Amino acid sequence: MGSSSNLIVYLKPNFQRELFQRIIDSQKGSIKAGEYLHQPASSIRAYKNLYFKGISKNLLEKIIKLKILTNKKLKNNIIKVLNKKEIIDKSLAIGRENRKKYFINLKNNLPKIEEIIKNKELLVFKWIEKYKPLLESNFRKINIKYTNNLMNIKYKNFAKKEFRDYSVQIPKIIYLNNEFLYFFGLWCGDRAGGKRFGICNKNNEIIKFTEKFLKRHYQKIEKILYITKSLKNPDIEYNKKFIIDKKIKGWVLSTHSNNGILTSFFHYLLSHLNDFLQMTENKNPFFAGLFDAEGNVSLYNKSFRWACKNQELVDTYSRFLKELDLYERYDGCCLISYNLKGFYNKIYPYMRHKDKMELTSFLCCGQGKLPENYLILANYIKNNPYQTTNNISKALKKTKVYSQLGLLKQFGFITQSGYPYKYKINNKGIKSLGI
Repeated sequence: MGSSSNLIVYLKPNFQRELFQRIIDSQKGSIKAGEYLHQPASSIRAYKNLYFKGISKNLLEKIIKLKILTNKKLKNNIIKVLNKKEIIDKSLAIGRENRKKYFINLKNNLPKIEEIIKNKELLVFKWIEKYKPLLESNFRKINIKYTNNLMNIKYKNFAKKEFRDYSVQIPKIIYLNNEFLYFFGLWCGDRAGGKRFGICNKNNEIIKFTEKFLKRHYQKIEKILYITKSLKNPDIEYNKKFIIDKKIKGWVLSTHSNNGILTSFFHYLLSHLNDFLQMTENKNPFFAGLFDAEGNVSLYNKSFRWACKNQELVDTYSRFLKELDLYERYDGCCLISYNLKGFYNKIYPYMRHKDKMELTSFLCCGQGKLPENYLILANYIKNNPYQTTNNISKALKKTKVYSQLGLLKQFGFITQSGYPYKYKINNKGIKSLGI
C-alpha cells in the first residue's frame, strides 16, 4: 500500500462498519479505542457509522497492529487508495466551479441596459440593487443610505490582515448628457487601473476635465504620478509618485477616486457597450472622448485613427462609426477614417485635447498653429525660395516632404511654379512663422 502518509484508503462500507466495531469491542469501548489510536472517541464512532468515508494510511497501520484482521481480508475490502492532495485539489476544484456558477447566476441577474436608461438618465440605483448580492457574496456587509441624488455606501472589507470600514459615494442618477458621453469615451480608452475610478493621461485639458467630472459626481480626487526613473518631474500637482523602471522614458498622471463600486458600474456599461450606444441618440461626444484618449491625426495620409486591439470593441466601434460615415477600414491596430469633413463637423466640436484639436483644425481647414515639422518646412522655403521637392527633401533629410508640401500649398501657405515644381512662401505662410 506504500509508505506515504498522504494516502487515504477507502474500504467497503460494511467492512468498515464491522472493522471499527471490532476495534471498539477489542478495546472495551470507543474511549479506550480512541486513546490507543490517538483519535477522539467521537471519531471512532463516526468511522463505525460511516460518517467518515476514507481512512488515512497511518491510522490503518495502527489498526493492523491490533491483529483483529488478516492482510488478505483487508486487501479484499479496499475499494481505492487516493493521495490526500489529489482529494483536496479535487474538492477545491468542485468548490471553485460551484462558486463560479454562483457568481455567473448573480451576474446574469444584473439588469439589462434598457432597464436602467430612462428619459436620458442612467438609473444607477437600479443597478446597485442587483449588484449588492455580488458585493455581499465576498463576506462584506453593505449598507446604503439614500440622500437626494446620492448613495452613501458603507461596507467592511479585508485589507492588510484585518477587516476595515470603507465608505464611498455614488450618484443615484447620472445624466446622459454630452459631458458624460465624452467622459465615458475617454474612460473606455484611458481608464485608471484596478479599482480606481478615473483617467490616466498627461494632457492638461483632459486632467482638468476629469477633475471637474469627478467632483460633480461626488468623488474624492487622488492624483498619482507614474514616471520613469531619472526623468525630471513635470510641473504638475500630484499626491503620490511611483517610479517605473522602463527603457522608454515618460510619465502619466492618474486622476481618480478610490471607488471600486463605481468602477464596476462603468465596467458593466462597457460590457454592454453595443446596447448602450444603440440607445444613445448623439454618439459624437463618446467617439470624441475615445479619440482624445486613443486617437491620432495623421497628416501624412490625411486620416483620423482610433487605436484599439480588442476585437470585440473593434466590432462595436466600427459598427457605429460606419453609421456616422467615419469608418473606412481597420489595419490591425487602428480604426481609420478619411472623411475629413465628417470628422470636423461631428467629432471636433466635442474634443478637448488641445494638441489634437490644433492638428485637426490644420488638416481640415488649414487653420490654427502650424505643426512643428511644417514650421520647419515653411521656414526653409522662406529662406530658400524656388527649390524643388527633391532638393528640399535632401536639405532637410526628410522622406515625407511631398505630402507636407501638398498641405501647405492646399491651404495657401506656399505657392508652386514651373516643372519640376518649385516653391515659394507667401504672406499667409510668413504670418504663420510669426514674422
